[in-house]
Amino acid sequence: MAHRNVEFAGLEASVIELPAGDIEGGDLCALFSCGGGHARVVVADCVGHGFEASKVANHVHRILHDFRELRHSSRLLEALNDEFTLRGQEQGGPLRLTTLVTATYDGNSGEFNFAYAAHPRMLLWQDRESRWCPIGEGLVGLPIGFIAGESYTEQSIRLQEGDIVLVFSDGVTDVFSSQDQQLGPEGFRSLAEKTMAARTQPVVLDELVQALIEKIREFHGVQEFEDDLTLLALRRRV
Repeated sequence: MAHRNVEFAGLEASVIELPAGDIEGGDLCALFSCGGGHARVVVADCVGHGFEASKVANHVHRILHDFRELRHSSRLLEALNDEFTLRGQEQGGPLRLTTLVTATYDGNSGEFNFAYAAHPRMLLWQDRESRWCPIGEGLVGLPIGFIAGESYTEQSIRLQEGDIVLVFSDGVTDVFSSQDQQLGPEGFRSLAEKTMAARTQPVVLDELVQALIEKIREFHGVQEFEDDLTLLALRRRV
């Protein structure tokens, strides 16, 4: 397990990454400070597990650096997809698909601009209303690496002081209980609501992500997960 806490561009972040039964996995969490009070956040989930999937994740990470100046989230996904599809696949090899969510954050205005490539919807904790809600309804897009020329759409919200965004791979929502019940997006949202309600406000961010992982384990019934799991919490700093 890797657990990191960082502060950059007016955000504080805490992320837990759990490869499934291996030292390396196919999930990628990348946080960039872009200068001028801007930050970029990327969470990707590459098909497969272990070393082979980690090679694909490393390739995506290298491409991200090539396009780090692109501020619009949808344009970044389009550039990543074309680069990955046209030059990143092995000749005659299987498609190495990657779901991905990317966001740029303006630390001056609080604008959070984001786009999805077939990735699970993020959850937003609205501190003033004390509630969780999914963000990005209506955004569509194929996984990275499926077909060249795919277009993506984006949305923007304005984070208020104390607001929290949860970004995660499908290892979070695809967990099954011992009764073969899937947690799913709504189940995870309910779990997040109960976890937040049980904690003193304002929450300590790294304690929140640890508590959420433990709640997912309780639902799953065992300590180990079958899929790579990444959970990232971002909060606009007061």
